[in-house]
Amino acid sequence: MMETKGASKGSKILAIEDDPDVLQLYKSFLQKKGYQVISASGAKEGMSLLQSNPDTRLILLDLNLPGGMSGEDWMAWYLQQGNQAPVVVASGKGDILTITKGNNATAALTKPFHMEELQELIEVLLAEDWHDQVNVEKKTH
Repeated sequence: MMETKGASKGSKILAIEDDPDVLQLYKSFLQKKGYQVISASGAKEGMSLLQSNPDTRLILLDLNLPGGMSGEDWMAWYLQQGNQAPVVVASGKGDILTITKGNNATAALTKPFHMEELQELIEVLLAEDWHDQVNVEKKTH
């Protein structure tokens, strides 16, 4: 298991997830790893939290959200805002890769997944040179 790197330790993560048990799992796991976690159970609450927490470094987004705004809609809104923080789309939906394809600011995890997978992905995305890491990986394959 990877250790949380100094650059990402204490980073603020916004988790948007409608299942309270999954949201609590995200919060407790990520807080134990040294992250600050703010959470929302719906898209509109997530929008509000992001706007009031501009220092958010990463968003963990479920696609199946209540309240008339889906995760896909939220993602479209987020990209229109010109935000730079990476988004991890975590969903059981089969079209998850279609949503993230071609967008360098996103990564996808298909539920169910191990929390260690999420931690490793977050560490890569929060690294200062994560764009270079992704580009090197693409070039070598």
